[in-house]
Amino acid sequence: MISTIKNSFITFLSLTVLFSCSKDFLELKPTDAIEENEVFTNYNNARAALIGAYDQLSSPNFGGLYNPIMSDIMGEDLMINSVDNWNWFTQVYQMNVLPTYTYVDAPWWSGYKLAYDVNKIVENAQSIPGASQEEMNELEGQARALRAYVHLKLVQMYSQAYKRNPNALSIMEADRILGIDEEDLGRSTVQNTYEFIASDLLKSLELLTDLDQDEFDQGFFSKRGAYALLARTYLDIGEWEMARDYAQMAHKDLDLMSINDMYAGFMFRNSETIYAIAYTQEDNNIYLSLPSFYWPVAGYSSMRANDKFVEKFSNDDARAGFFLMEPEIDENRHLILKFGHNAVVGNAERIVIRASEMHLIEAECEAELGNYSKAQDALYLIQSRSYPGVRKSTNTGQELIDEILLERRKELFGEGFRWNDIKRRQLPFVREGNHWVKFNFTSNDPDYYRMTFPIPQSEIDANSNISEADQNEGY
Repeated sequence: MISTIKNSFITFLSLTVLFSCSKDFLELKPTDAIEENEVFTNYNNARAALIGAYDQLSSPNFGGLYNPIMSDIMGEDLMINSVDNWNWFTQVYQMNVLPTYTYVDAPWWSGYKLAYDVNKIVENAQSIPGASQEEMNELEGQARALRAYVHLKLVQMYSQAYKRNPNALSIMEADRILGIDEEDLGRSTVQNTYEFIASDLLKSLELLTDLDQDEFDQGFFSKRGAYALLARTYLDIGEWEMARDYAQMAHKDLDLMSINDMYAGFMFRNSETIYAIAYTQEDNNIYLSLPSFYWPVAGYSSMRANDKFVEKFSNDDARAGFFLMEPEIDENRHLILKFGHNAVVGNAERIVIRASEMHLIEAECEAELGNYSKAQDALYLIQSRSYPGVRKSTNTGQELIDEILLERRKELFGEGFRWNDIKRRQLPFVREGNHWVKFNFTSNDPDYYRMTFPIPQSEIDANSNISEADQNEGY
Protein backbone atom coordinates (compact mmCIF):
# COMPACT_ATOMS: atom_id res chain seq x y z
CA MET A 1 0.00 0.00 0.00
CA ILE A 2 2.85 2.39 0.75
CA SER A 3 3.96 1.98 -2.84
CA THR A 4 0.72 3.60 -3.94
CA ILE A 5 1.36 6.61 -1.71
CA LYS A 6 4.87 7.42 -2.94
CA ASN A 7 3.75 10.04 -5.44
CA SER A 8 0.44 10.92 -3.83
CA PHE A 9 -0.45 14.51 -4.02
CA ILE A 10 -1.41 16.56 -1.08
CA THR A 11 -5.06 17.45 -0.86
CA PHE A 12 -5.61 20.75 0.81
CA LEU A 13 -8.99 20.94 2.39
CA SER A 14 -10.99 23.99 3.17
CA LEU A 15 -11.00 24.86 6.87
CA THR A 16 -12.62 27.45 9.05
CA VAL A 17 -10.01 27.13 11.78
CA LEU A 18 -7.93 30.17 12.70
CA PHE A 19 -4.40 29.86 13.98
CA SER A 20 -3.09 32.55 16.31
CA CYS A 21 0.52 31.44 16.72
CA SER A 22 1.75 34.85 15.62
CA LYS A 23 0.25 37.96 14.09
CA ASP A 24 -0.49 36.35 10.75
CA PHE A 25 0.68 32.74 10.89
CA LEU A 26 -1.96 30.38 9.50
CA GLU A 27 -4.79 32.89 9.53
CA LEU A 28 -6.07 31.16 6.43
CA LYS A 29 -9.22 32.01 4.55
CA PRO A 30 -11.17 28.99 3.25
CA THR A 31 -9.93 27.74 -0.10
CA ASP A 32 -10.77 24.88 -2.41
CA ALA A 33 -7.59 23.13 -3.54
CA ILE A 34 -4.05 23.89 -4.63
CA GLU A 35 -2.27 22.17 -7.48
CA GLU A 36 0.71 20.16 -6.30
CA ASN A 37 3.22 22.09 -8.36
CA GLU A 38 2.04 25.34 -6.76
CA VAL A 39 2.17 24.25 -3.13
CA PHE A 40 5.64 25.47 -2.26
CA THR A 41 5.79 28.48 -4.57
CA ASN A 42 4.77 30.81 -1.75
CA TYR A 43 4.20 30.83 1.98
CA ASN A 44 0.40 31.05 1.89
CA ASN A 45 0.11 27.90 -0.18
CA ALA A 46 2.60 26.07 2.04
CA ARG A 47 0.72 26.93 5.20
CA ALA A 48 -2.47 25.73 3.51
CA ALA A 49 -0.69 22.41 3.03
CA LEU A 50 0.03 22.24 6.74
CA ILE A 51 -3.60 22.95 7.63
CA GLY A 52 -4.66 20.29 5.15
CA ALA A 53 -2.36 17.83 6.90
CA TYR A 54 -3.83 18.68 10.31
CA ASP A 55 -7.32 18.24 8.92
CA GLN A 56 -6.51 14.64 8.01
CA LEU A 57 -6.21 13.83 11.73
CA SER A 58 -9.94 14.39 12.13
CA SER A 59 -10.66 11.48 9.78
CA PRO A 60 -12.67 8.72 11.50
CA ASN A 61 -10.10 6.24 10.17
CA PHE A 62 -7.38 7.70 12.39
CA GLY A 63 -7.50 10.24 15.20
CA GLY A 64 -11.11 11.25 14.78
CA LEU A 65 -12.62 7.93 15.84
CA TYR A 66 -10.73 4.67 15.26
CA ASN A 67 -7.69 5.40 17.44
CA PRO A 68 -9.45 6.51 20.62
CA ILE A 69 -12.29 3.99 20.41
CA MET A 70 -10.08 0.98 19.68
CA SER A 71 -7.50 2.01 22.26
CA ASP A 72 -10.12 1.70 25.00
CA ILE A 73 -12.17 -1.31 23.93
CA MET A 74 -8.95 -3.31 23.64
CA GLY A 75 -8.77 -2.95 27.40
CA GLU A 76 -10.80 -4.09 30.37
CA ASP A 77 -12.65 -0.94 31.41
CA LEU A 78 -14.88 -0.11 28.43
CA MET A 79 -16.67 -2.10 25.76
CA ILE A 80 -18.88 -1.96 22.70
CA ASN A 81 -22.32 -3.08 23.77
CA SER A 82 -23.32 -6.63 22.87
CA VAL A 83 -26.58 -5.50 21.23
CA ASP A 84 -27.52 -2.57 19.01
CA ASN A 85 -23.90 -2.04 18.03
CA TRP A 86 -24.49 -2.19 14.26
CA ASN A 87 -21.39 -4.41 14.16
CA TRP A 88 -19.10 -1.42 14.62
CA PHE A 89 -15.80 -2.37 16.31
CA THR A 90 -17.09 -5.74 17.51
CA GLN A 91 -14.10 -7.67 16.12
CA VAL A 92 -11.76 -5.19 17.80
CA TYR A 93 -13.49 -5.59 21.16
CA GLN A 94 -13.34 -9.37 20.68
CA MET A 95 -9.61 -8.94 19.92
CA ASN A 96 -10.09 -11.10 16.89
CA VAL A 97 -8.87 -8.93 14.01
CA LEU A 98 -7.28 -10.14 10.79
CA PRO A 99 -4.80 -8.46 8.43
CA THR A 100 -7.57 -7.81 5.88
CA TYR A 101 -9.96 -6.02 8.25
CA THR A 102 -10.75 -2.33 7.79
CA TYR A 103 -9.89 -1.65 11.44
CA VAL A 104 -6.35 -2.84 10.68
CA ASP A 105 -6.02 -1.39 7.20
CA ALA A 106 -7.62 2.04 7.56
CA PRO A 107 -5.45 3.51 10.37
CA TRP A 108 -2.31 2.25 8.61
CA TRP A 109 -3.35 3.81 5.30
CA SER A 110 -4.42 7.08 6.89
CA GLY A 111 -1.30 7.33 9.05
CA TYR A 112 1.14 6.79 6.23
CA LYS A 113 -0.80 9.04 3.86
CA LEU A 114 -0.43 11.83 6.42
CA ALA A 115 3.23 10.98 7.04
CA TYR A 116 4.05 11.21 3.33
CA ASP A 117 2.18 14.49 2.98
CA VAL A 118 4.02 16.12 5.89
CA ASN A 119 7.29 14.79 4.45
CA LYS A 120 6.70 17.12 1.51
CA ILE A 121 6.47 20.01 3.94
CA VAL A 122 9.59 18.92 5.83
CA GLU A 123 11.58 18.65 2.61
CA ASN A 124 10.40 21.95 1.09
CA ALA A 125 9.79 24.25 4.06
CA GLN A 126 13.25 25.80 4.08
CA SER A 127 13.16 26.86 0.42
CA ILE A 128 9.82 28.68 0.11
CA PRO A 129 10.25 31.90 -1.90
CA GLY A 130 9.53 35.04 0.11
CA ALA A 131 9.01 33.29 3.46
CA SER A 132 10.84 34.53 6.53
CA GLN A 133 13.11 32.18 8.45
CA GLU A 134 10.61 32.11 11.32
CA GLU A 135 7.80 31.12 8.97
CA MET A 136 9.86 28.38 7.35
CA ASN A 137 10.95 27.06 10.73
CA GLU A 138 7.39 27.02 12.02
CA LEU A 139 6.18 25.01 9.02
CA GLU A 140 8.96 22.45 9.31
CA GLY A 141 8.69 22.23 13.10
CA GLN A 142 4.98 21.53 13.03
CA ALA A 143 5.35 19.04 10.18
CA ARG A 144 7.97 17.13 12.15
CA ALA A 145 5.74 17.09 15.23
CA LEU A 146 2.88 15.76 13.12
CA ARG A 147 5.12 13.08 11.62
CA ALA A 148 6.22 12.03 15.10
CA TYR A 149 2.63 11.94 16.36
CA VAL A 150 1.61 9.62 13.52
CA HIS A 151 4.59 7.29 13.94
CA LEU A 152 4.05 7.08 17.70
CA LYS A 153 0.46 5.97 17.24
CA LEU A 154 1.43 3.47 14.53
CA VAL A 155 4.25 1.91 16.57
CA GLN A 156 1.92 1.52 19.54
CA MET A 157 -0.64 -0.27 17.40
CA TYR A 158 1.43 -2.41 15.05
CA SER A 159 4.60 -3.23 17.00
CA GLN A 160 5.49 -5.21 20.06
CA ALA A 161 6.12 -3.17 23.19
CA TYR A 162 9.62 -1.79 23.71
CA LYS A 163 9.73 -3.54 27.08
CA ARG A 164 9.02 -6.88 25.43
CA ASN A 165 11.62 -6.69 22.68
CA PRO A 166 13.24 -3.44 21.48
CA ASN A 167 14.83 -5.34 18.57
CA ALA A 168 11.55 -6.75 17.25
CA LEU A 169 10.26 -5.70 13.84
CA SER A 170 8.33 -2.48 14.04
CA ILE A 171 6.72 -0.20 11.45
CA MET A 172 8.25 1.57 8.49
CA GLU A 173 9.96 4.90 9.14
CA ALA A 174 8.46 7.27 6.59
CA ASP A 175 11.29 9.77 6.87
CA ARG A 176 11.38 10.98 3.27
CA ILE A 177 9.50 11.04 -0.02
CA LEU A 178 10.32 8.01 -2.13
CA GLY A 179 10.65 8.27 -5.88
CA ILE A 180 8.63 5.92 -8.03
CA ASP A 181 11.71 3.81 -8.81
CA GLU A 182 13.10 3.72 -5.29
CA GLU A 183 13.10 0.59 -3.18
CA ASP A 184 10.15 0.15 -0.82
CA LEU A 185 10.70 0.77 2.87
CA GLY A 186 11.06 -2.29 5.05
CA ARG A 187 10.11 -2.63 8.69
CA SER A 188 12.44 -0.94 11.16
CA THR A 189 13.05 -2.15 14.72
CA VAL A 190 11.05 -0.96 17.70
CA GLN A 191 14.10 0.79 19.15
CA ASN A 192 14.99 2.54 15.92
CA THR A 193 11.41 3.70 15.44
CA TYR A 194 11.30 5.30 18.88
CA GLU A 195 14.66 6.94 18.23
CA PHE A 196 13.29 8.34 14.97
CA ILE A 197 10.21 9.72 16.75
CA ALA A 198 12.31 11.33 19.48
CA SER A 199 14.73 12.88 16.97
CA ASP A 200 11.85 14.45 15.03
CA LEU A 201 10.40 15.94 18.19
CA LEU A 202 13.74 17.25 19.42
CA LYS A 203 14.29 18.90 16.05
CA SER A 204 10.80 20.39 16.16
CA LEU A 205 11.67 22.01 19.51
CA GLU A 206 14.57 23.78 17.84
CA LEU A 207 12.27 25.13 15.14
CA LEU A 208 9.00 26.00 16.88
CA THR A 209 8.39 29.42 18.40
CA ASP A 210 8.21 29.52 22.19
CA LEU A 211 4.81 31.07 22.91
CA ASP A 212 2.60 31.41 25.95
CA GLN A 213 -0.49 29.22 26.13
CA ASP A 214 -2.90 32.05 25.36
CA GLU A 215 -0.92 32.99 22.24
CA PHE A 216 -1.33 29.63 20.58
CA ASP A 217 -4.22 27.76 19.00
CA GLN A 218 -4.33 24.31 20.60
CA GLY A 219 -5.51 22.84 17.30
CA PHE A 220 -1.83 22.91 16.29
CA PHE A 221 1.37 21.61 17.86
CA SER A 222 3.29 24.15 19.90
CA LYS A 223 6.51 23.55 21.80
CA ARG A 224 4.29 22.45 24.67
CA GLY A 225 2.74 19.83 22.41
CA ALA A 226 6.17 18.59 21.37
CA TYR A 227 7.16 18.34 25.06
CA ALA A 228 4.05 16.25 25.70
CA LEU A 229 4.75 13.91 22.79
CA LEU A 230 8.32 13.45 24.01
CA ALA A 231 6.94 12.59 27.46
CA ARG A 232 4.72 9.93 25.89
CA THR A 233 7.59 8.61 23.77
CA TYR A 234 10.03 8.25 26.65
CA LEU A 235 7.31 6.78 28.88
CA ASP A 236 6.77 4.00 26.32
CA ILE A 237 10.43 2.99 26.47
CA GLY A 238 10.89 3.41 30.23
CA GLU A 239 13.21 6.43 30.10
CA TRP A 240 11.74 7.73 33.33
CA GLU A 241 13.85 10.85 33.87
CA MET A 242 13.34 12.08 30.32
CA ALA A 243 9.61 11.36 30.39
CA ARG A 244 9.25 13.17 33.72
CA ASP A 245 11.20 16.22 32.61
CA TYR A 246 9.24 16.67 29.40
CA ALA A 247 5.92 16.04 31.16
CA GLN A 248 6.77 18.82 33.62
CA MET A 249 7.60 21.20 30.78
CA ALA A 250 4.35 20.25 29.05
CA HIS A 251 2.06 20.97 32.02
CA LYS A 252 3.96 23.99 33.39
CA ASP A 253 1.63 26.87 34.34
CA LEU A 254 -1.51 25.11 33.06
CA ASP A 255 -4.59 25.12 35.26
CA LEU A 256 -6.44 21.82 35.54
CA MET A 257 -10.04 21.55 34.42
CA SER A 258 -12.62 22.30 37.07
CA ILE A 259 -15.31 19.78 37.92
CA ASN A 260 -17.77 21.86 35.89
CA ASP A 261 -15.37 21.76 32.94
CA MET A 262 -15.21 17.99 33.21
CA TYR A 263 -18.99 17.73 33.27
CA ALA A 264 -19.26 20.00 30.23
CA GLY A 265 -18.82 17.03 27.93
CA PHE A 266 -15.17 16.99 26.84
CA MET A 267 -16.35 18.49 23.57
CA PHE A 268 -14.21 21.61 23.35
CA ARG A 269 -10.90 22.98 24.60
CA ASN A 270 -10.34 24.11 28.15
CA SER A 271 -7.62 25.43 30.46
CA GLU A 272 -5.53 22.26 30.44
CA THR A 273 -5.75 21.44 26.73
CA ILE A 274 -2.35 21.01 25.11
CA TYR A 275 -3.50 19.67 21.75
CA ALA A 276 -6.96 19.05 20.32
CA ILE A 277 -8.11 17.69 16.99
CA ALA A 278 -10.14 20.55 15.59
CA TYR A 279 -13.40 19.82 13.84
CA THR A 280 -15.54 22.25 11.93
CA GLN A 281 -19.15 22.00 10.84
CA GLU A 282 -17.85 21.19 7.36
CA ASP A 283 -15.84 18.12 8.40
CA ASN A 284 -18.00 16.96 11.30
CA ASN A 285 -18.06 13.16 10.96
CA ILE A 286 -21.66 13.05 12.32
CA TYR A 287 -22.29 9.41 13.22
CA LEU A 288 -18.65 8.38 12.75
CA SER A 289 -17.53 10.52 15.66
CA LEU A 290 -16.54 10.08 19.28
CA PRO A 291 -19.73 11.56 20.81
CA SER A 292 -21.88 9.49 18.47
CA PHE A 293 -20.53 6.28 19.98
CA TYR A 294 -20.36 7.53 23.59
CA TRP A 295 -23.34 9.78 24.29
CA PRO A 296 -26.40 7.72 25.31
CA VAL A 297 -28.65 9.29 22.67
CA ALA A 298 -28.28 10.87 19.20
CA GLY A 299 -25.83 8.53 17.46
CA TYR A 300 -24.70 4.92 17.63
CA SER A 301 -24.52 5.25 21.44
CA SER A 302 -22.93 1.82 21.85
CA MET A 303 -20.04 2.43 24.28
CA ARG A 304 -20.47 1.02 27.79
CA ALA A 305 -18.45 0.86 31.02
CA ASN A 306 -17.62 -2.42 32.73
CA ASP A 307 -19.25 -2.83 36.13
CA LYS A 308 -15.98 -3.80 37.84
CA PHE A 309 -14.38 -0.62 36.53
CA VAL A 310 -17.24 1.57 37.77
CA GLU A 311 -16.89 0.00 41.21
CA LYS A 312 -13.36 1.38 41.47
CA PHE A 313 -14.72 4.94 41.80
CA SER A 314 -15.65 6.24 45.23
CA ASN A 315 -19.13 7.70 45.49
CA ASP A 316 -17.41 10.92 46.55
CA ASP A 317 -15.37 11.04 43.33
CA ALA A 318 -17.00 13.49 40.92
CA ARG A 319 -15.94 11.28 38.01
CA ALA A 320 -18.39 8.64 39.19
CA GLY A 321 -20.97 10.97 37.67
CA PHE A 322 -19.76 9.99 34.22
CA PHE A 323 -21.57 6.66 34.58
CA LEU A 324 -25.33 6.13 34.47
CA MET A 325 -27.57 3.11 34.77
CA GLU A 326 -30.71 3.86 32.78
CA PRO A 327 -32.88 0.74 32.31
CA GLU A 328 -34.96 2.34 29.57
CA ILE A 329 -31.82 2.57 27.44
CA ASP A 330 -29.75 -0.36 28.75
CA GLU A 331 -30.76 -2.44 31.74
CA ASN A 332 -27.46 -4.32 31.99
CA ARG A 333 -24.56 -1.90 31.53
CA HIS A 334 -23.45 1.58 32.50
CA LEU A 335 -23.86 4.39 30.01
CA ILE A 336 -21.00 6.89 29.70
CA LEU A 337 -21.58 10.65 29.97
CA LYS A 338 -18.03 11.89 29.40
CA PHE A 339 -18.21 12.88 25.72
CA GLY A 340 -21.12 14.97 24.51
CA HIS A 341 -22.31 16.52 21.27
CA ASN A 342 -21.81 20.24 20.72
CA ALA A 343 -25.04 21.64 19.25
CA VAL A 344 -25.37 19.05 16.46
CA VAL A 345 -24.84 15.30 16.27
CA GLY A 346 -21.17 14.33 16.16
CA ASN A 347 -19.81 17.85 16.45
CA ALA A 348 -17.08 18.08 19.09
CA GLU A 349 -13.38 18.69 19.23
CA ARG A 350 -11.35 15.79 20.57
CA ILE A 351 -8.95 16.73 23.37
CA VAL A 352 -5.92 14.63 22.49
CA ILE A 353 -3.36 15.84 25.04
CA ARG A 354 -4.10 17.57 28.34
CA ALA A 355 -2.23 18.53 31.45
CA SER A 356 -3.76 15.84 33.68
CA GLU A 357 -2.08 13.15 31.59
CA MET A 358 1.24 14.93 31.98
CA HIS A 359 0.89 15.08 35.78
CA LEU A 360 0.17 11.34 35.81
CA ILE A 361 3.22 10.68 33.65
CA GLU A 362 5.24 12.70 36.14
CA ALA A 363 3.79 10.68 39.02
CA GLU A 364 4.56 7.33 37.36
CA CYS A 365 8.11 8.35 36.52
CA GLU A 366 8.86 9.71 39.98
CA ALA A 367 7.58 6.46 41.49
CA GLU A 368 9.76 4.41 39.16
CA LEU A 369 12.74 6.57 40.13
CA GLY A 370 12.07 6.03 43.83
CA ASN A 371 11.06 9.64 44.45
CA TYR A 372 7.96 8.57 46.32
CA SER A 373 7.04 11.87 47.95
CA LYS A 374 7.09 13.69 44.60
CA ALA A 375 5.08 10.88 43.02
CA GLN A 376 2.50 11.10 45.82
CA ASP A 377 2.22 14.86 45.33
CA ALA A 378 1.63 14.58 41.59
CA LEU A 379 -0.91 11.81 42.11
CA TYR A 380 -2.74 13.76 44.81
CA LEU A 381 -3.08 16.78 42.52
CA ILE A 382 -5.21 14.72 40.13
CA GLN A 383 -7.09 12.76 42.79
CA SER A 384 -8.05 15.79 44.88
CA ARG A 385 -9.44 17.74 41.93
CA SER A 386 -12.32 15.29 41.53
CA TYR A 387 -12.36 13.91 45.08
CA PRO A 388 -11.56 16.81 47.47
CA GLY A 389 -11.69 14.65 50.61
CA VAL A 390 -9.27 12.02 49.40
CA ARG A 391 -6.21 11.29 51.53
CA LYS A 392 -2.81 11.69 49.95
CA SER A 393 -1.26 8.31 49.24
CA THR A 394 1.38 6.94 51.57
CA ASN A 395 2.17 4.00 49.33
CA THR A 396 5.67 3.34 48.01
CA GLY A 397 7.24 0.94 45.54
CA GLN A 398 5.00 -1.22 43.39
CA GLU A 399 1.89 -0.36 45.44
CA LEU A 400 2.34 3.31 44.55
CA ILE A 401 2.96 2.50 40.89
CA ASP A 402 -0.20 0.38 40.84
CA GLU A 403 -2.18 3.22 42.43
CA ILE A 404 -0.92 5.65 39.79
CA LEU A 405 -1.79 3.27 36.96
CA LEU A 406 -5.29 2.89 38.41
CA GLU A 407 -5.61 6.67 38.53
CA ARG A 408 -4.65 6.80 34.85
CA ARG A 409 -7.55 4.47 34.15
CA LYS A 410 -9.97 6.60 36.14
CA GLU A 411 -8.84 9.95 34.79
CA LEU A 412 -8.17 9.10 31.15
CA PHE A 413 -10.79 6.47 30.28
CA GLY A 414 -12.29 7.01 26.86
CA GLU A 415 -9.35 9.17 25.78
CA GLY A 416 -7.43 6.35 24.12
CA PHE A 417 -4.77 5.11 26.56
CA ARG A 418 -5.66 1.80 28.17
CA TRP A 419 -4.58 -0.56 25.36
CA ASN A 420 -1.12 0.96 25.23
CA ASP A 421 -0.79 1.18 29.02
CA ILE A 422 -1.37 -2.57 29.35
CA LYS A 423 0.98 -3.30 26.48
CA ARG A 424 3.85 -0.92 27.30
CA ARG A 425 4.09 -2.30 30.85
CA GLN A 426 3.38 -5.91 29.76
CA LEU A 427 0.57 -6.16 32.32
CA PRO A 428 -1.82 -9.12 32.66
CA PHE A 429 -4.98 -8.70 30.63
CA VAL A 430 -8.07 -9.63 32.63
CA ARG A 431 -11.68 -8.97 31.70
CA GLU A 432 -14.30 -9.88 34.25
CA GLY A 433 -17.72 -8.75 35.42
CA ASN A 434 -20.28 -7.94 32.73
CA HIS A 435 -17.93 -8.07 29.76
CA TRP A 436 -19.55 -10.17 27.06
CA VAL A 437 -16.12 -11.30 25.83
CA LYS A 438 -13.73 -12.23 28.62
CA PHE A 439 -9.98 -12.82 28.61
CA ASN A 440 -7.40 -13.73 31.24
CA PHE A 441 -3.80 -13.96 30.08
CA THR A 442 -0.36 -12.65 30.94
CA SER A 443 2.52 -11.46 28.78
CA ASN A 444 3.95 -15.00 28.90
CA ASP A 445 0.83 -16.57 27.38
CA PRO A 446 0.38 -17.18 23.65
CA ASP A 447 -2.74 -14.99 23.57
CA TYR A 448 -0.66 -11.88 24.26
CA TYR A 449 -0.14 -11.53 20.51
CA ARG A 450 -3.66 -10.05 20.48
CA MET A 451 -2.26 -6.86 22.05
CA THR A 452 -0.54 -6.03 18.74
CA PHE A 453 -2.34 -5.46 15.44
CA PRO A 454 -1.19 -7.38 12.38
CA ILE A 455 0.54 -5.64 9.49
CA PRO A 456 -2.20 -5.03 6.90
CA GLN A 457 -2.32 -7.58 4.11
CA SER A 458 -2.57 -4.72 1.62
CA GLU A 459 0.89 -3.53 2.72
CA ILE A 460 2.40 -7.00 2.45
CA ASP A 461 0.92 -7.39 -1.03
CA ALA A 462 2.21 -4.02 -2.24
CA ASN A 463 5.59 -3.79 -0.52
CA SER A 464 8.53 -5.67 -2.04
CA ASN A 465 10.44 -5.40 1.26
CA ILE A 466 7.76 -6.95 3.47
CA SER A 467 6.67 -10.56 3.05
CA GLU A 468 4.30 -12.94 4.79
CA ALA A 469 7.29 -14.05 6.86
CA ASP A 470 7.49 -10.52 8.28
CA GLN A 471 3.93 -10.62 9.63
CA ASN A 472 3.45 -10.07 13.36
CA GLU A 473 3.37 -13.04 15.70
CA GLY A 474 0.02 -14.82 15.86
CA TYR A 475 -1.24 -13.74 12.45
